[in-house]
Amino acid sequence: MRITILGCGGAGGVPMVSAGWGRCDPQEPRNRRLRPSILVEDGAGAGLTRILVDTSPDLREQLLRADVRHLDAVVFTHEHADHTHGMDELREVNRAMGRAIPCWASHHTLGSLHERFGYCFLGIEQGQPIFRPWLVPNVVQDDFHIGPVPVSSWTQDHGWSETTGFRFGQMAYTTDVIRLSEQAFDKLHGVDLWIIGTLTDTPHVTHAHVGLALEWIERIRPKRAILTHMGPGLDYQTLRRSLPAGVEPAYDGMVIDVA
Repeated sequence: MRITILGCGGAGGVPMVSAGWGRCDPQEPRNRRLRPSILVEDGAGAGLTRILVDTSPDLREQLLRADVRHLDAVVFTHEHADHTHGMDELREVNRAMGRAIPCWASHHTLGSLHERFGYCFLGIEQGQPIFRPWLVPNVVQDDFHIGPVPVSSWTQDHGWSETTGFRFGQMAYTTDVIRLSEQAFDKLHGVDLWIIGTLTDTPHVTHAHVGLALEWIERIRPKRAILTHMGPGLDYQTLRRSLPAGVEPAYDGMVIDVA
């Protein structure tokens, strides 16, 4: 399995329009961060399965950088703008593939997506040009498969809202979370790679900060942990030097292989 970090920034990316680079060194290219998304790939050749996690507002650029022209599925962690407002860019993937893309999200998230992006779920009649995104919605289950890839999901506390955490085989992705339930820890047990959202280095009301994420990592003890969804207060080199062995910050374009 191969994971590509398409974007590792927070809602405003780095640099932010309002805050600029913050404490991030603008000369360090790994500090330039698009909005959060990852690509999960399993298999090879005709057996390749590609899963996109979230459709960030930067999705066009992210797909071009990663040379993505087909997707087997899109899964959504939640409905917030930084994770969904690139949905319209999926039309180009539909055109390249010539067919619909199945997507998975919680019942609540799908309801919100239908309200705001209802045209993405209307379908395309046979013979029509693909003039809008073409998605087929599915409600996430506790455990399911996308092609040959086993997927587990759980609900996460995001302060005043909820998100969905995912495990794909031996890799887990938990972003936009301030508290994890015992069910989540049970599902995370034994994971090899854990990608965790850490917006800041100080406590936050809706997002885990670096210290809290390190407590969780110590409990689960994955072989490798990657911090993502980082704001302008987290400089790549400064953070990297402060982290224990086996934990590192993400950067856009980072590729991680999981056995």
